[in-house]
Amino acid sequence: MNISFIAVVVLLAIAPPSAKPQTTKSASTSNVVVDDVPTVSAPAVVPTDTVRFDGDVVVRVSIRSAQDLMLVNQLSDDMWSHHVGVGGDADFRMSQADLGTLDRAGIPYRVTIADLQNRIDAEQTRLAQPMESLSWFSDFKNLTAVNARLDEMVAAYPNLVSIVNAGTSIQGRVIRGIRISRYPAGTVLPAFIFTGTMHAREWASTMTTMWIADQFVENNTSDARISAVLNSAEVYIFPVQNPDGYEYTWATGGNRLWRKNRRLISGTTYGVDLNRNWSVGWGGSGSSGTTSSDTYRGTAAFSEPESVGMRDFIAAHTNLVGHIDFHSYSQLWLWPWSYTTTLSPDQTALAAVGYPMQTAIASINGKNYTAGPSGSTYGLTGGCIDDWTYGTQGMMAGTIEVRDTGTYGFVMPTSEIVPNAKENHAAAMAMMEKLLASSPITITLAPGSLVADNTASTVEVQTIPVVSTLITNGVRLKWKLDGGTIQSAVMTSIGSNKYRASLPAIPCGSQLSWFVEAETKFIITHAPLNKPTSFNITATNPCGNPADLDGSGIIDSADLSLMLLEFGRCDVASNCPADLDHSGEVDSGDVSLMLLEI
Repeated sequence: MNISFIAVVVLLAIAPPSAKPQTTKSASTSNVVVDDVPTVSAPAVVPTDTVRFDGDVVVRVSIRSAQDLMLVNQLSDDMWSHHVGVGGDADFRMSQADLGTLDRAGIPYRVTIADLQNRIDAEQTRLAQPMESLSWFSDFKNLTAVNARLDEMVAAYPNLVSIVNAGTSIQGRVIRGIRISRYPAGTVLPAFIFTGTMHAREWASTMTTMWIADQFVENNTSDARISAVLNSAEVYIFPVQNPDGYEYTWATGGNRLWRKNRRLISGTTYGVDLNRNWSVGWGGSGSSGTTSSDTYRGTAAFSEPESVGMRDFIAAHTNLVGHIDFHSYSQLWLWPWSYTTTLSPDQTALAAVGYPMQTAIASINGKNYTAGPSGSTYGLTGGCIDDWTYGTQGMMAGTIEVRDTGTYGFVMPTSEIVPNAKENHAAAMAMMEKLLASSPITITLAPGSLVADNTASTVEVQTIPVVSTLITNGVRLKWKLDGGTIQSAVMTSIGSNKYRASLPAIPCGSQLSWFVEAETKFIITHAPLNKPTSFNITATNPCGNPADLDGSGIIDSADLSLMLLEFGRCDVASNCPADLDHSGEVDSGDVSLMLLEI
């Protein structure tokens, strides 16, 4: 038998785990229910006492072996890090009394938070003070305040902001978000979605998504970059995806460090980890089938109404092209895949957007966020939302773990709220701008605003994808005649990233509204950029325009030449087409009228 394994067993016998919080209500249960036991959907039991963590510390442990990991998991049921694995460091909450067990096992560690409950008490004392005179982002906000803020945005900007819902939680709370758009609902535009607070205790993610919303709403015209995005796209923001859990972290009788939703499993066991409940990679590494675990994945993918609601909302909005799911903490920017170390087939494209986002974050406050594909960069986590939005919906997607790297953990001081939000807003902006400019289109040959009737017109463009390759038949010329239905023609490659197609011949008195689109896996870009409300316009002269003396459909120098040949008194008024003012002679008055038509 492995000697280190024997040592672990002996140590556990000498020092039994005591990492459970010392509370007047247990934070978890010793009753273990496995995946095949049905869950119970019932109203939450309202606790009478708040969970406390007296005597608990947070430690960063260096996991050298599987035996180390087994021992640490025996000592703690609360991992704070995004992932844990052999050969890496991870943060755990445990009793200070259990540090001796780590010492006897020789496991390297350092204490990052020496008195966890003191941190929480200080936070609760601060939050109990009146905040009416302070700015909204001066401190963290509960669910009621978040929803009120969203409503205020709608009231202040009714033509820009509207409330959207993504279903209801297990306890019946609506999962609320906002749509930010200058265009009517149903307008086909690229869209981006930013989500937060899937894990209830991660208050920093709530404030980050709310900051992004606030910036887009309040600065929709004054900030040139935001204005440019809103000219070409729409934005959806869901600050709290887990409203029951979030409410519980604020409630009297709640648990500030609660992570999961509030499904009643059995007895006093609650909760499914909503970010292990998505179908791509469901049941894989980084999730648990033990109901008391903080990473309990549920009985099946999409077993929870919260994940079903978000899934259905996203699937219904087929114009979504980019997604960031915000979490805390660790300062990470991770893109798919999470459930496997195999690189995604779009790794080059994901990196082409991902690394500039990392640079954008650092440019604000100098903070470094580790960036890369999640599974191979940081470790495996199956059943995550971003694997699903990328893997099934074809979106550029990923997870940002915001500040910090362990000094504060989930109990972030107020001084970090705005700096953290600003650097992550920069990442969101970088994603949107990169995708919207991922296949820039330059029109190199086009008809003018006035063309001859019954004559086709050639259009040529050049587009060089900078994020992902064009799909087959991905460059298209589209038009509608006199406001009718949109028609389309695939543009033919003519080399050097140039493409050609023709607009159809149209009769006199007609108008074509046209644009060009280029499609990659992630997004369709357009010229003009903010199509469909802007088009290139090409028209013919009105039918029977008397100034069109040669009948070409265009009034030009040839018509003027014919008029000059007729200059003088008309011999027969009925056979004097150049006499536009019917004065009986072709004179300067007729020339003036023709010049107005040219």
